[in-house]
Amino acid sequence: MQKCILITVLSLSALMLTGCTTTYTMTTRTGEVIETQGKPEVDATTGMTKYADAYGYHRVIKTSEIVQTAEGASKLEW
Repeated sequence: MQKCILITVLSLSALMLTGCTTTYTMTTRTGEVIETQGKPEVDATTGMTKYADAYGYHRVIKTSEIVQTAEGASKLEW
């Protein structure tokens, strides 16, 4: 019985952790603030930065247009 409860608790914990994402905030040269899901990926060969916006859509922006990238809080995505 205890083994079954332990497996259930561990399974639920793993499922809850998969829903966690860390948000990042990018500020552009024009002053626009972009909130991302997860860390933006910089591609040095193309000079572009890939990210997923607040709605989950994948976007690309020139790395030279980004002034600052700051890590935000972790939040649950249900």
